[in-house]
Amino acid sequence: MEKETAWANPSAAGIIGLCCAITPLVILKLGWVGPEGAPILIGWLITGGLLQIVAGIIEARRGGLLFSTPLLILGFTATIAPAIGELVKIWIKGGAVPPTLSGVGFIVIAIWAIALFVASGLVSKFLFFLMGILDLALWLLGLSMLGVLGQGSDMLGSYLLLVFLAGMIYVACALFLNELFEKELLPIGKPVFTK
Repeated sequence: MEKETAWANPSAAGIIGLCCAITPLVILKLGWVGPEGAPILIGWLITGGLLQIVAGIIEARRGGLLFSTPLLILGFTATIAPAIGELVKIWIKGGAVPPTLSGVGFIVIAIWAIALFVASGLVSKFLFFLMGILDLALWLLGLSMLGVLGQGSDMLGSYLLLVFLAGMIYVACALFLNELFEKELLPIGKPVFTK
């Protein structure tokens, strides 16, 4: 008889893929690294995006809707799409890419992130808090790119993304260690509500 292979929990790896892709993008956006850093950023975006997508597919195979959906959505829209955008900017050699296009994408994800924010309350208070920060950051960035809000909201949104990413690194470490040791080494809090 053939032995069935169980899939391991890929959520921690997917979250780290998200953090490895988005953190350099935010640092570039904040101007901490000059535009000459864009080519290496493309590598981080593509590899981080692929890691999220693979982790999302595995998590979907395991039946984990709560982690597979954001890993797949953010893997494609927040990492692979910007990588393609950076490649296009290099290819067209400085041609203007209207920020309103990205702004629309950010608003679409921000609307969906409201559902993610609510759903994360089924996991923990800390994750619920982080998803609230993510949603606020997406709204600020998207509305700024659309010209509805000023430049200050763009900077605030970028800093909020860094806070979100730092928190998600902690969540990834907690998921990994807590599952590996089969006890809570790094707490992420009780759920906000139950089903």
